[in-house]
Formats: sequence, C-alpha cells, structure tokens
Amino acid sequence: MNIKQVAILVTNNAVGSELMGVKDFFEYANSFWQYMYPADPHRLFECELYSVEGKQVQCSNGFILPCRPIDELQQADIMISVAAYTYSKSGLKAYLQAAQPMYAKLKQAVAGGTWVASHCSGTFSLAEAGLLDNRQATTCWWLKEVFAQRYPQVRLKFDELVVRSDNIITGGATTSFLNVCMAILEEIMGFAFANNLSKLLLMDRHRLSQQAFIDPELVIGHRDSLMEQVQQWMRQHYAEPFNLDELCDRFAVTKRTLIRRFKAATGETPLAYLQQIRVEKAKGLLQATDLPIERIVEKVGYGDPASFRKLFVNLTQLTPKAYRQRFAYQPRLSA
Repeated sequence: MNIKQVAILVTNNAVGSELMGVKDFFEYANSFWQYMYPADPHRLFECELYSVEGKQVQCSNGFILPCRPIDELQQADIMISVAAYTYSKSGLKAYLQAAQPMYAKLKQAVAGGTWVASHCSGTFSLAEAGLLDNRQATTCWWLKEVFAQRYPQVRLKFDELVVRSDNIITGGATTSFLNVCMAILEEIMGFAFANNLSKLLLMDRHRLSQQAFIDPELVIGHRDSLMEQVQQWMRQHYAEPFNLDELCDRFAVTKRTLIRRFKAATGETPLAYLQQIRVEKAKGLLQATDLPIERIVEKVGYGDPASFRKLFVNLTQLTPKAYRQRFAYQPRLSA
C-alpha cells in the first residue's frame, strides 16, 4: 500500500489540541497497522504541517510548532484545514482573513480528487473558498446561524456530526475532529480497520449527531435585529400555544416575510426553532429534576406526550428517559 500524504493546513491561533490530535490520530493508525501486520514495514500515513504564515505557527494554547510554508505544498492525498480558536464574530473574521492563502490549495485539491476535510470553525474556510456551494455540510452548532446567513448556498445539516459530500468531509463542534479523521480512515482503509481502531481509542461510533448537546441560547446570533426580537420573544413565551399569524401581527410582518427572513437568519423555520427551545427546556428539567416526563411535557408547552417524545428523539437521537440516564446529575455515593 502506498503511503498517504496528509497535509494539515493551519493558521496562527489554531486550536492546539485539535492540531496535534489530527497528527496523533494518523500516528495511532500507523501503530495499529504495524501491530496487525508486523511483517509489513510500511506506514499508512505521513503528516506534514503547512502554515499560511511561514515557518512556524503559534497555537491558541501558546505552543509554537514548526511548519512548512503553504507555497511548498504540491500534492497530498488528504488535506485537512484545522479549526482556529474562534468563538466570536470578530474572531471568525480574523480567522477567515488569515486563512485566505489556503483557498487556492483547497480548490485545487478538491478538483483533483483529494480528500479535503475540516470541522468546527474550520468549515468556514471551505465555505469561504466556495467549495461547499450546493453541497451538504455541517459546522459547529453555536455558529450555525452565522454560517447559514453567510453561506445560504450551502445545504447546512448542522445537527449531524459528520457530513460527506463527494470528496469533502465536514464535522461539527470541537471534538468532532476525531470523527472526521475516522471517516477519512474508513474511506481509505475500510470499515473493519477503522472500527477496530475506534475501539482502541474509546471512540463512540454511534455518536452521529450534535443535537443532544445543542443549546439554542448559546448560539451566536445573526445580524437581523427584527428576527433577534422574534427569537427573544419565542424564548420567553415557549410554553404558550404557538400561532404563526399572531406572531406576525405582534411584529408587524407578513407571514411570507417572517418565514423568509427567519430562515435566512437562522437556517430554521419559526416552528422548528420553537421546537428546539422546548426540547432544550425539557433537557434542562430532565437533568435537574425528577419530574415525570408527562409533567415536563406540560411545562414546555406540549399537550401530547407521545408526539413530544417523537420530537425529542428526532432532535437528540435519544428518548427522554435515555437522555435523563445519560446527562442527569448523579451524586457520588460515599464509601
């Protein structure tokens, strides 16, 4: 098997743990291959860091790592744009400006059939380069509204942890870089090898969605002030019966205008957004109280427990009971 060249594209302020995590992942794959086939002296992957700044990069945690200039990157089998530490609109803008020298290399790689991947804020670099136009993609859930407004031509599936579109793989928030790397490994080495390595790394192969972790109140907002007012009102009145006509009257807009602007700003319809809020409130009650599920359903504005359970499962990939078992506070018992 020919060794695969992995080009890791980074900027200053790259998330250090994720940058090294990508390198470590492919080194784990090399070690596992050598363990499985000790008579084969070949390695599967060679990783090289390429910095848009030049000979080194300073990570968000202060570590300084040597890199090759991105102009020296000629060819790679896998190209990964590592996320930067960007948890605000200003930080995201600075990252995209710094990442601009990457775009030509990323475009060339996609056109040539190279596997191209990123996750979290790094997916913005792929979108900014125009590589995600008319493709499905995911990104970190707290930046989903910014992403949806900035790149309306991308078919955003933010609830999914990893999305593949041809030879482009995108991942969700923070730790999803492991799942992105695992998806690449599975494409190259097959399911069996990837699955066995996931067991060694204690990776949950059934973790397919970000939904269980999403909190609508932590999502970084968009720039439509009227829709921000609508969202704020919905967060305050989530338990009340929902009537779209009354909502339009309250904010003096037509139904068509409200739906269009709300969708453009958030990537969601008003009803879908309200459902997310109700599920989030239910998640909080499941974690912090021992209230029966039927009572929780009432408190978040639903009258039918069965339909709410179905909605809860659709949005979290877990039943309310399973969510409580997984996330509820469990005090330690003294010895």
